[in-house]
Amino acid sequence: MKGNSIDEFINDILTMGGPEKEFVFRNKFYFLETLAIEGAHSLNLHMDEYDNTNPKEKIYLTTWHFRGNTQRECLEKFEHAPLFDGMTIDQAEREIEVLFG
Repeated sequence: MKGNSIDEFINDILTMGGPEKEFVFRNKFYFLETLAIEGAHSLNLHMDEYDNTNPKEKIYLTTWHFRGNTQRECLEKFEHAPLFDGMTIDQAEREIEVLFG
């Protein structure tokens, strides 16, 4: 991972209350953030995915949601999901470049 180590990436999400992260993997741009769901005692870690073939256009593809009662629960769902061309973040991390966060 360029711009963070995988440990820094994960620890930032856990210890800083879910800061925003912007990163690229292959020809895709990702925006990750954590939100508390108002009126409920739960959190939502969500990540928007964009086609980044032409970075000036960033065509929206989808949003991934990981809900749980704790930040750790949301993060574990995120870590185990095959989001990156069928790979988990641990498997894809060598090709990820963190731009922000």
